[in-house]
Amino acid sequence: MLTLINPVALPALRIAATIFLIINLLGGAYIFRNRQRFFGKDPNISEDIEPVRKLRVEVVLIPWTVLTVFLFILLIYFWMQ
Repeated sequence: MLTLINPVALPALRIAATIFLIINLLGGAYIFRNRQRFFGKDPNISEDIEPVRKLRVEVVLIPWTVLTVFLFILLIYFWMQ
């Protein structure tokens, strides 16, 4: 389906993919800077143990990594055409 992209639309797709990648990376930087607030120990929960906190990080980190890699590959594809 990507091979059927109209060459006239490529500049707009390059700009949109670049903007989405930048937004995605800024979101990742925000989460990294506030990781203690998002993934730290919660004093209101008595059974907040380390494996649960690591699982919370993985639940966010795995989809974010997949999305970032997909956007990066898509952006490379758009610039190669």
